[in-house]
Amino acid sequence: MRTQESSEPPKWQEKEHHRRAHRREPGVAGEIGHWVRTAGIVAPLIIGEFVKDPDRKWRFIRVTSVAAAILSEGLHSHKAYRERERDREALDACAAPGAALTSVS
Repeated sequence: MRTQESSEPPKWQEKEHHRRAHRREPGVAGEIGHWVRTAGIVAPLIIGEFVKDPDRKWRFIRVTSVAAAILSEGLHSHKAYRERERDREALDACAAPGAALTSVS
C-alpha cells in the first residue's frame, strides 16, 4: 500500500522550468554533405561523357569516388564532434551549482 508521501512529486518537479525549443539551426555542413554525396553519385556519369579512353575513365571514377567518400566521412566526423561538444556544454550547464534555479530566456 502506498502512503501519501510516496505519491507526491519530487521537489524538482514543483519548480517552474524554462526550456528552449528543441530546434537545430540550419546547417551549412548538412547542405555541403548533401552536395558531396550527390557529386559522388553523379561523377561516373559525367566522367563517362567527357573521358572516352576507358583506362583513364575508370581511373578518374575511382579517384572521385574515393575523394567523395573521404569528404563525406570528414563532414560526418565534424558533425559528430560538434554534437558531442554541444551535449557536453549542456551537461556542464546542468551540473553547475544553482542551474535549476536559473531561467533561460
